[in-house]
Amino acid sequence: MKFHHSVAIIFLLSDLLSQSFISDELPIGLTEEEKNNFHLIFEMGRNTDPAMAPVRNIAEYEKMSGVLIRYPFGISLDIIRELSEDVIVYCLVSASQQNSAFNSMSAANVNTNNVQFVVGPTDSYWTRDYGPWWVVDGNGNMSVVDFTYDRPRPNDNDAPFKISEFLDVPYYSVDIIHTGGNYMTDGYGISASSDLVYEENNWSNDALDSLMGLYYGVNTYHVLPDPNNTYIDHIDCWGKFLSPTKVLIREVPASHPQYNEIESVATYFSETLNNWGFPWEVFRVWTPNDQPYTNSLIVNNKVLVPIMNNAWDDEALEVYQTALPGYEVIGFTGTWESTDALHCRVKGIPDLEMLQLFHMPLPDTVSANDSQGYDLELVVDDLSGTGIIDDSVKVFWKNENTQSYNVNYLYLSDLPEEMNTYRGFIPVQAFGIIINYFLRAADSSGRVESNPIAGYHSFYAVPTDACNNWEIGDMDNSGQLDIYDILILADLIVYNNNLGVCCESVADINTDGVLSIIDIVTLVSLVASQ
Repeated sequence: MKFHHSVAIIFLLSDLLSQSFISDELPIGLTEEEKNNFHLIFEMGRNTDPAMAPVRNIAEYEKMSGVLIRYPFGISLDIIRELSEDVIVYCLVSASQQNSAFNSMSAANVNTNNVQFVVGPTDSYWTRDYGPWWVVDGNGNMSVVDFTYDRPRPNDNDAPFKISEFLDVPYYSVDIIHTGGNYMTDGYGISASSDLVYEENNWSNDALDSLMGLYYGVNTYHVLPDPNNTYIDHIDCWGKFLSPTKVLIREVPASHPQYNEIESVATYFSETLNNWGFPWEVFRVWTPNDQPYTNSLIVNNKVLVPIMNNAWDDEALEVYQTALPGYEVIGFTGTWESTDALHCRVKGIPDLEMLQLFHMPLPDTVSANDSQGYDLELVVDDLSGTGIIDDSVKVFWKNENTQSYNVNYLYLSDLPEEMNTYRGFIPVQAFGIIINYFLRAADSSGRVESNPIAGYHSFYAVPTDACNNWEIGDMDNSGQLDIYDILILADLIVYNNNLGVCCESVADINTDGVLSIIDIVTLVSLVASQ
């Protein structure tokens, strides 16, 4: 036993020594020598033809089979151990350091069965910035798509090609200088970056946008001035797509020098439409001291959040839990900075044969149709090519106040233009309630996937003709007009506090089509006369 303890100590010391080399490695910013050699970046590109259209760029919150890191590590062994429980940890490492990397992980109880080493030197640990991005091409193949790293660091720039060779997947590259930390995508053709991507390239803005469309399938590219005003100008330092309908933006006190700029980007996304034509649902995370809470990693049903051991950590974790119900949210300390944290140092590797489930979540409020209930549509595509198990396509739904889910089947459409489209419904409810639901499908490869990956979608279920028995002005449906109705109406008009669809349907007291103070005055008169 003493021998084993000694070995473990030696391995840990070895890891600590190897980590000490990090301080001697290249920084996240440009060195003075690199600034003088910036022109060398333009010689590192590998331009290829784009993949066969249509091209779909994989989002971070889609199904991942692994995470890319490098050695010496930029993240703690605690994080690596957590990752190895669920996915494969792909570790870029030089041949001479592979044994040291393995020993460090083993001594820390990392699940080394889920560790694969990709041999090759690297210059730094920011795999987010130089690692591969992924697309599904027109043939249904998962492929690496690459841009040129914006640092004159050839070893780092080679990483995407190394990964494509290691995993035996097609490789495509476009002659755009970019970084992964300054890029996020929704998986449906909408992407966002700071305007650093325009500044670092010789392309016109329109030409660059066109190339992003050809190689990444980007139909709408939101390129915004960086609100943080730091040297890095990366979008993951202030924002994050959480799902195809939700975005996270940092929040700072009004006294913060960048308050106006940060509020401007939050407003921008609140007024910008997602893939289905609805405004993004914007969540805010409090970062009074520039905490890097937006610099998190979503891995399937987990969210790993960089925390700082301060008073605002719990609030930050709660924001993620509220935005992503059903996900496991875990905080990790580390050598984090406002411009360099967890997200910067890891990169997701998608399931190469993922079972893709595409679904437009029902709006916040949904009225039932006359015959069945609340209509659902789900597009299912299996990259494995093994075929969908038809009776596996289901919707699970429940009242938010109950524990167990009900189940309904979805059925394949027979319309030629609706290939791989399944339709079904959630039954009509006798009264308005909040419904939580998720969809699930399986293919013959053994994959079983849900939409969303974890948790559920929600909507307020309005039954057919639910509001027909409500009288104008009776805001609480009590059967009489009184002071409570006046207070509810004032709350709705002045503060936009809405108690439900039916409440709003009887709020236009003077029936002029506009909710205003005049409706309050009119209701006061009606109550007084009554």
